[in-house]
Amino acid sequence: MTTMPTEALMRKRRRPQLPVTSRSMALFRLGETCNNHCPMCSNSGRPEAFLIKEKELFARVDRLVSWGFQRVILTGGEPTIHPSFLKVASALRAKNIAFDINTHGRSFAKKGLAETCVGFGLERAIVSLHSHKEQPSCAMSGFSARAHEDTLRGIDALIEAGVAVSINLVMSTHNLDHLTEFVHYCAERFGTETAIKLCFPYTGGKGGDWQAIQLRYTEVQQPLREAIARGQQLGVHILTESVPNCIHGDAESSDTSRSGFGETHYLEDVHGLEIFPMRYIEAQLKVWPHRCRQCPALSRCPGVQEAYAKAYGVEEFSPFAIEH
Repeated sequence: MTTMPTEALMRKRRRPQLPVTSRSMALFRLGETCNNHCPMCSNSGRPEAFLIKEKELFARVDRLVSWGFQRVILTGGEPTIHPSFLKVASALRAKNIAFDINTHGRSFAKKGLAETCVGFGLERAIVSLHSHKEQPSCAMSGFSARAHEDTLRGIDALIEAGVAVSINLVMSTHNLDHLTEFVHYCAERFGTETAIKLCFPYTGGKGGDWQAIQLRYTEVQQPLREAIARGQQLGVHILTESVPNCIHGDAESSDTSRSGFGETHYLEDVHGLEIFPMRYIEAQLKVWPHRCRQCPALSRCPGVQEAYAKAYGVEEFSPFAIEH
């Protein structure tokens, strides 16, 4: 394993402040509590972030309104298991704030929940499903076979209720061998209008040391490209997260990270008193080799985690040629 010196890397400059406009969207965390037990969990694990109390959540809704937000994305942990989830959704609706959700989908297997949330303003959902196969899905989410089925049924219910769904798969040694099959399964079960996002694993959270996500980009490149090609054949919109353009081979593709999904601001989750530009936060975590500064894909490229670059170097990444 090589070690890359910091001075051999570069960052993108992003403003530490960003005005709120009618198109702004805030990431609104209800707490990190979750009934999945993902060994790769990207949350912080801080006790003070575990469960935000109801009174404070209502105060945050009012704060978001005062700042001018008209849209948020609710996240966790798992936001739907927070005891005040529906009350918060109702409060957002009362303030004319639409919401999207980042969820494991299990709760939506309950009859009527998807329709209730749509009535409160739910428009889009990112649902974590790391394999259509029961065993790898359970291994990556730390849940039972029944919970795996609940996630599948929850996605069905959201789609039936008219929610635009993106399925979020984190690549690992448990699913790399059947990414193409996963794309085919999702197209058949959920329809080709359901997007699929294939994510390179984030190792900065409490589950970052899990061996199954200690991947190199060279390991994921071939199965990823095959899955993207299969999606194109089927007419499925395949998105990627944290995958440099030179790895998946498309200079024109844009990364679908938090900001790529539309989130412009992050509501600080412990105290809820400040907002930070999402692109500024992402810029603090990602780096690029200096040889990429003339790459025509640089503005769209997500770069790599700084810890990854320092651990493995950046020899895997090749700038696209400049067209004249």
